[in-house]
Amino acid sequence: MPTPPERTALYRLYGTNDRLLYIGITDNPEARWERHAAFKWWWVQVTRKQVNWLNASWREALDIEKATIREERPAYNGTHNHGVAPFDAAAWPRIEAQPRQKFSALADLIRTEIASGRWQAGDRLPDAEDLATASGVGEGTVQRAFRELVNEGSIMRLHGLGTFVRARIVTIAPNRMLRPT
Repeated sequence: MPTPPERTALYRLYGTNDRLLYIGITDNPEARWERHAAFKWWWVQVTRKQVNWLNASWREALDIEKATIREERPAYNGTHNHGVAPFDAAAWPRIEAQPRQKFSALADLIRTEIASGRWQAGDRLPDAEDLATASGVGEGTVQRAFRELVNEGSIMRLHGLGTFVRARIVTIAPNRMLRPT
């Protein structure tokens, strides 16, 4: 007897004025919503739920969820709901520095991408594994470069979401008091 196809629901949660709050996948929407109600602070905003059943494997459903989040930009999805820094591993320079200077050379390459505007505030950086492979260094070297850039405020790491270009905060000195003329 053949195995029945997996049934996975792609669901959307809406708030007032049909504002899209969240997109997810599950094989049991009611149970998933109970978990959201227990753990998501924004659940009280949900006014409408929409479910579309997919005839797809779980892996295919994950890809559909990811594409839908990127396209529709729901308010409370963190994962997949951001721009990705442009990265061509084949064109990325290989680092030929001395072993103890490799992390610094990689940090300089990342700084250059940010300073040039190619990687912009809010963009997610390439995965450490991809950067390591493209640069010809180990993942530990990438992590050390990331730590340096985090410490200087160029990038930020968000647990479970990735590493992002940090927005620059410009501080403007307060105006001096001027005497009326």
